[in-house]
Amino acid sequence: MKILIVGAGIVGYNLALELSKEGHDISIIDEDREKIKRISEKLDVLSVEGNACLPSVLARAGIRTAEMAIAVADRDEINLLVCMLAHKFNVKKRFCRLRNMEFTGAGQIFPPSELFVGQAINPGQIIVEFILKILKTPGAVNVAEFADGEILLRGFDVPENAPLAGKKIGELRSVSEFNSFLIVALARDGKLIIPKAQDEIRIGDKAYMLVDKEFLPLVLPMFNKKAQEVEKIVIFGGNRVSVNLARSLEAAGIPDVSIIEPDLEKANEAAREVSRTVVLRGNGTDPDLFDEINMKKADFFMALSDDDESNILSSLLAKKHGARRALAITNDPDYLPILDSIGMDISINPRLITVGAILRHLRKGQVRSVYRLAENDAEVLEIAVNPDSSIAKKKISKLNMPENAIIGAILRNREMIVPDGETVINQGDLVVVVSLPDAIDKIEKLFGKRRFF
Repeated sequence: MKILIVGAGIVGYNLALELSKEGHDISIIDEDREKIKRISEKLDVLSVEGNACLPSVLARAGIRTAEMAIAVADRDEINLLVCMLAHKFNVKKRFCRLRNMEFTGAGQIFPPSELFVGQAINPGQIIVEFILKILKTPGAVNVAEFADGEILLRGFDVPENAPLAGKKIGELRSVSEFNSFLIVALARDGKLIIPKAQDEIRIGDKAYMLVDKEFLPLVLPMFNKKAQEVEKIVIFGGNRVSVNLARSLEAAGIPDVSIIEPDLEKANEAAREVSRTVVLRGNGTDPDLFDEINMKKADFFMALSDDDESNILSSLLAKKHGARRALAITNDPDYLPILDSIGMDISINPRLITVGAILRHLRKGQVRSVYRLAENDAEVLEIAVNPDSSIAKKKISKLNMPENAIIGAILRNREMIVPDGETVINQGDLVVVVSLPDAIDKIEKLFGKRRFF
């Protein structure tokens, strides 16, 4: 497929990388000469330097034969204009990154479709939804949902006093409450492994499990987690994401929400847009301010500003001053591998979230959704079993599954099944597979069709 990407930043680069690896014909446009040079040196794609708002530049990049346009430039106005021009060039599929909630939120005047956008992706909205899911699962460091929310993926750090620490995967299977969950991956020393029955869960691991949504509260005690009321949240940064999150927290009934913003004008603007949230002008590293707002009582400190270094430093200091958990946004993906080692509970990269969201919307056919784990670029795939699928009516033990992949859950008749080797895959099932990168091609062949399009 011929795909045109506008914007060669982290999002555009990663999309070009992923899609070109899948064999698609990619062209990419950006005004920044250095970005275009980097892409032309590293990727086998057509890179064009120029203003994507000009039809002549789009034509030079091959828009006349493009079947899809993905606009991920830094400004919403550019992305909207690119989608409009792509519509004029008869490009059928148009994806657009839009950061302003006016284009995608509840108060939108025009829906994206009236602005020639086929699918709008708002990273800020995704971040707010992610955080709200985290708050609903005590102790979780990663969350995702499959099968229309019936099957949950949750990641937890394994503390020293967790009942499952030291247990083998096979032991947990034998005591699994109503056969309702399965540990499908373990992150250890920065690497992800697909555990076997004899593998032991160790203190300090990050354990990923698939669990029936109804049984999540029953599983939490195994990680020594229990439902705790979140009453006090401190947010650093008074940007649009922070304001939208504060509104959502107010609507959810969180009684004590504060925003810290260094810039006076931004602080005043944030204060005008919230109702019960307290907005303070101050530095995210000011110990006196932390004492003033009683940081030691904070259930969560969330650093959501646009400055990566300030987010990381303020989160670490908040933890030192007593905040129970800390979450930080980092726009530079190079920071992600080190954040776990320095005590960060949860880290979010908006640009990689955008890449994942766009790729999920691109996938058609059997694969309904894909969620990427930070470790090893492993993927969790939700796959629909069609009547013509090569795996239909076969036992899992007969499927020749690759070693670095596991079928972790099956949804059948709206009920989750934790499968074993004797489980038969039926047509109409939704199957959730966890796979390391080297096994994804084998999974695609096993299920009969490629993931993309």
